[in-house]
Amino acid sequence: MRLGFGLLLAIWLGGCAGWRPPVSARGQEELAWLESLPYWQLQGRVGVRAEQGSWHGSLDWIYRDGQDRLVIFGPLGQGKVVIQARADWVRIEKTNGQVQVSDRPQSLLKEALGVAVPLQALHYWIRGLSAPGEGEVEFGPDGRIIRLRQQGWQVEYHEYRSVGSYALPVKLSLTGPRGVHLKLIVDRWEVDVEPKRA
Repeated sequence: MRLGFGLLLAIWLGGCAGWRPPVSARGQEELAWLESLPYWQLQGRVGVRAEQGSWHGSLDWIYRDGQDRLVIFGPLGQGKVVIQARADWVRIEKTNGQVQVSDRPQSLLKEALGVAVPLQALHYWIRGLSAPGEGEVEFGPDGRIIRLRQQGWQVEYHEYRSVGSYALPVKLSLTGPRGVHLKLIVDRWEVDVEPKRA
């Protein structure tokens, strides 16, 4: 009996990081909705502390048709930076009209923003989802992510806000390699607030 209990306890402890409390039917609907959003937009603020320096600015982010478009005002004194990205491609345009295109997004993002942001993963993290691939995830009692570790980053979710029938993150902090810190505050989400019915 003791051996059986010890084995169960070891299994439970070993799986704690990815353990998820029972999710209600409503919670499952929310997860399906988050994963299938064809369009979303947010306005908010971003703060970065990295080796190359610290900066903060405003952020407009639109996702549509498989492409992310971010407009960041204020990074490293550059004025405005416009980022268009897909899974294996990024285009960055600066206020001075300089345009750079690369199939190595993180390298170019580090050059432009001073930090190698994992933009494709952030596309999921910003919605309160883990990105595809391995990672450790901790959930709150409502079934929403409160902390995750993926791709060398730790993401902490400090606040969610109702958007239509469901909820999206509005305060996140991220810690990455070499002591990089990011803070994201979403002032406004714009999404399809109800799931599409077949």
